[in-house]
Amino acid sequence: MSNAPVASYSLTVRLKIVNSPGMLGKVTSAIGAEGGDIGGIDIVDAGREMTRDISFKASDEAHGQRITERLRGIEGVTVVHVSDRTFLMHLGGKIEVNGRIAVKTRDDLSMAYTPGVARVCMAIHDDPEKAYTLTIKQNTVAVVSDGSAWATSAPTAPSPSWRARRSSSSRSRASTPSPSASTRRTWTRS
Repeated sequence: MSNAPVASYSLTVRLKIVNSPGMLGKVTSAIGAEGGDIGGIDIVDAGREMTRDISFKASDEAHGQRITERLRGIEGVTVVHVSDRTFLMHLGGKIEVNGRIAVKTRDDLSMAYTPGVARVCMAIHDDPEKAYTLTIKQNTVAVVSDGSAWATSAPTAPSPSWRARRSSSSRSRASTPSPSASTRRTWTRS
């Protein structure tokens, strides 16, 4: 193997292994002989057969598949399931949205949501600049892409085919901590 095993290509295999001395050793030796790096071995069920989850790192997808195929070739071992740990981490997404304030009482609920939120909405309607202090708007960034440049190195600014369009505002923003109208930019495709 020219590439070392890495966490981003780690797998967990669920194996049913005949419960006799030396069988676990055959499994771990097979993983090691293929160049896998074992991270953990867990017992799921014990009986005539031992059900174990074995987590290991591989150097790439093909390497993980070779290790799994080698395990399938061991007499007395059944590969029940193979899970890619990186994909498991991404199930349901990685980002979670939580409330910034606790809503514990009816009063809290009334101020944070209906009817209290209507007063805040009306204040923003009357003075749109208040959106920067009364909402999450001052803490957000939108990334809009057609996906065509996803694999490029991380640029510090949009590509030359994008141009900045300054937002303008006729209202003073001196009382808000958000960027001034002269520094806010919206990126649009040329």
